[in-house]
Amino acid sequence: MNKLIKNLTSSKIKHTVEQADLYPKIESSIREHAKVQDDLLKRAECVFAEEVASQQKQLEAAKATIKQAVTSLSPIDTPDLTSQNWLDFPFNTQYIPNELVIGYQELVIDGETLKMPVTVPFMSGDDTYYYPVQADSLEWTQAALHNIIMRLSVMLPYGALFCLLDPAKMGENFPYIKQLPFKRPLSNDISRTLEEVLDDIKRIKQNYLDNRTRRLIDVDVEIRGNEKFEFIVASNFPKGYDRRSIELLAQIANTGSVAGKYVILQHNQDIELPNGASMEWFESLKNIRASENHIPAIPSLDMYMLASESICDETINTILDGVAKAKPKENKLEFTDVTDTDPNHWWQGNTDHEIRVAIGGTGAKKDDLELWFGESNGRQICAHGMLGAMTGAGKSNLYHAFIMGLACRYSPDELELYLIDGKQGVEFKCYPTLPHAKVVSLNTSPDLSRSVLSELVEEMIRRNELFKREGYENLRDYRRRTGQKLPRVLLVVDEYQTLFEDDRDGSGSDLMEKLATQGRSAGIHMLVGSQRFGASGMQNQQSIFGNIHLRIGMQMSEADVTALQEFGPNGKRLLRACKEAGQVVMNDSAANDDKNRAGRVTYLSDELRVDLIKQLAEKWQQQQGFANLHHSILLDGSGQPHLSENPQLEKLFSTYSAQPTQDDWVEFANKPEHEQGLGEKEWYPVEKPANFWLGREMNIHGQASIVMRRRSNEHLLFVGEANEARSGMLSYWLGQLPINHAQNDYQLYLLERAIKGSPWHGIMSRTIETCCHSEVHYRESVSEFASDLGNIKAEFERRQSMDEEQMLAQPTIYIVVNEAQRATELQQQSGRYGVKEHGDLGAIISVLLEQGAEYGIHIVMSFDNVRAVTKVFDRRDIDLFKHKIVLQMSEDDSFSVIKSRHAALLQQTTRVPVYALYANASQNYPVKFKPYCYRDVEDHMNELNLLNNYLKSWSN
Repeated sequence: MNKLIKNLTSSKIKHTVEQADLYPKIESSIREHAKVQDDLLKRAECVFAEEVASQQKQLEAAKATIKQAVTSLSPIDTPDLTSQNWLDFPFNTQYIPNELVIGYQELVIDGETLKMPVTVPFMSGDDTYYYPVQADSLEWTQAALHNIIMRLSVMLPYGALFCLLDPAKMGENFPYIKQLPFKRPLSNDISRTLEEVLDDIKRIKQNYLDNRTRRLIDVDVEIRGNEKFEFIVASNFPKGYDRRSIELLAQIANTGSVAGKYVILQHNQDIELPNGASMEWFESLKNIRASENHIPAIPSLDMYMLASESICDETINTILDGVAKAKPKENKLEFTDVTDTDPNHWWQGNTDHEIRVAIGGTGAKKDDLELWFGESNGRQICAHGMLGAMTGAGKSNLYHAFIMGLACRYSPDELELYLIDGKQGVEFKCYPTLPHAKVVSLNTSPDLSRSVLSELVEEMIRRNELFKREGYENLRDYRRRTGQKLPRVLLVVDEYQTLFEDDRDGSGSDLMEKLATQGRSAGIHMLVGSQRFGASGMQNQQSIFGNIHLRIGMQMSEADVTALQEFGPNGKRLLRACKEAGQVVMNDSAANDDKNRAGRVTYLSDELRVDLIKQLAEKWQQQQGFANLHHSILLDGSGQPHLSENPQLEKLFSTYSAQPTQDDWVEFANKPEHEQGLGEKEWYPVEKPANFWLGREMNIHGQASIVMRRRSNEHLLFVGEANEARSGMLSYWLGQLPINHAQNDYQLYLLERAIKGSPWHGIMSRTIETCCHSEVHYRESVSEFASDLGNIKAEFERRQSMDEEQMLAQPTIYIVVNEAQRATELQQQSGRYGVKEHGDLGAIISVLLEQGAEYGIHIVMSFDNVRAVTKVFDRRDIDLFKHKIVLQMSEDDSFSVIKSRHAALLQQTTRVPVYALYANASQNYPVKFKPYCYRDVEDHMNELNLLNNYLKSWSN
């Protein structure tokens, strides 16, 4: 500015300016402008100072943030593993290492040196990293591998699987390998191990990956479950590796990252590769220490080794001890992920073609793993299915998910279920109230299992006859053309090998073959399961398995997988990968090895299952009304039946509002058992038939009953030591007299010889007081009973003199003796020449046994042992009892009473439940059943009161 003014005062310029009278004005303007510039400069200096101060403040804050970040690094992010307190570290969470800490960079802040962690992209990329090694750095880089292995163990305590390769020193470079919780078993042939890794890559790609899900790391954790990420670490490579193993390792490195397989090499560059091998085979090979790999790039990199051996061992041991105790969070695919549990959306499915429901998911979706039976729209057929799984593999949960998924999708009009728990199983105990459940069988014995199959074969025959009669070929055509909702039937059998146990005549195999080969057209399908696919004693296996299109496998032993014929090589490979509960391999194309699908089964909790069953039952009840409440047929192989659970008895009282007429009885007796009738074709009113239920047969519909008529030898004998069974059957027999006879149509003469004060005394009197409303003569004294017998004999003789029509009009007389072994007056006595002869009472009984039944006089006697029977009756008299109920006894006693050894086999394997045999002189084989037993006074009275209420409904 001063220079400018000085120039203006020069003579030449000054003269010019003065002449123009401009000088004062210019000088004033310049000085004013200079002042403004000075002000601006001062102001700029102030602004700069403020900016410098602000930047300094920000720098200080950044330094503090960096210091805080470095000092508060999580142990998994810190470069120095030896400086951490691993004893307090919670090994219970997985951290996916998209970036992996491999070392540190020193950063000096205010004279303080901070070690900043340096990372490389890891699981988020496809690179294969290697450590370049010369002889002098071999030990250093080996320690670097230890660092990485320990860091991955901490980050993935239950998600990391290690394949540690050290063929040159046979694993010596990884001394802690035994402590790793998850490691791949190594064989002497390293190529075989690497081939197994490649098989896993193929399996994971097949099972989890598709166009929507391209990497295992992106698969939903509920689907992925505990599928492990594998880290293949090769020590001192390529020493000890042949050309084949290098080729395989390169193939894993190039293709494995998408399947969760990551390769890290310690590349000893002093060792030449085998002939023909090349490092160029590794397409994405990168030096882990090169600056271009780091974020951000740095000029140099330092790395912690695990220091001295003592510190190294202590750190490694502490880390691996913590990893070993880590408990993974249970990742479950929930039932609600695959099934709509809103009742408003239920029962939308139609079973014309098939039944189909999702039971889980694969890698792409949560609900794309489906079980189905029938004929798909593409005309593929899936008639039946078979499930093999070892204990703990999740077989029961699969059943529940399948059953409840079907129950939510299809209404009971569309689908009926027959559920059988073999052996001691009670998995299906919650299903009797499920409206779809037609039959639920628990603790099912072999003969009971076979009876369910027999019922389904009969149902199949009935349906096929219906289709033929109506002019249709199968269920699909019948439903589509008639509009009738004849439901499909699904039989589910757990532990299906029980079908073939103690099956000398092969009926179980025969029944299963019939259902397998003919059931589909009738809409009847099977899903059977066991610990392995085949079953001992199973005949016609080729024919049966040829019609089982759906094969389902879960976790199985290696020996069982190797022996499988139901899956091909690819299926076996997938099955070997099923290491935890819920993993499943399915094939719905009769084991076509290209059609295997693997995934995870949804988890259905007990609480949700029970709640859904309740809601389903309520929904069905609202639709059907209280008049048609659902009652499944419950077959409990471990317990005794109740008379109140008898469907035939319930049907009788629900059908007829008053005592049935003769025509009513004919109708009810002729009705088949599957319609809750007696299935008795020979029911002639002129014979005054009377039906008595004594228990439940070992089949679906059969109720153990006897029909006593006015025919010769129509008498009943109970023999056996089980007091609860004999007393129960006899008391309920007494309680049913008013069902069969009007009030004045029968007379009862009862001699009760049970010991007073015993649990069995009072049972008969309670029954008579509660249920019997006709002429009853109850005696506990033999002398009083003798007087009754005299009157009965006179009545018998009177009836003999009547014409037939008059005799038939007389009331039926029942003579009952309970605990007859204590009525010694009935026993035979030694007569002349030592020959046993009947006494007076015995003689009357003998005459009535031979001729009384034809005149309406029936004898019912109960003994606790066969020896007591033979004291009263000789062999000829015993044969006069047409109806015999026997309990467990010796083989000799069994032959004495029923002329076979069957009674000696009743409780051969178990004492509970109690079994009985009904032997009828007109039958070829005795019928095994579970009798109505006396439990206690309260239970007995509850049953009697229910029976009495039924009877009152008729009288009202």
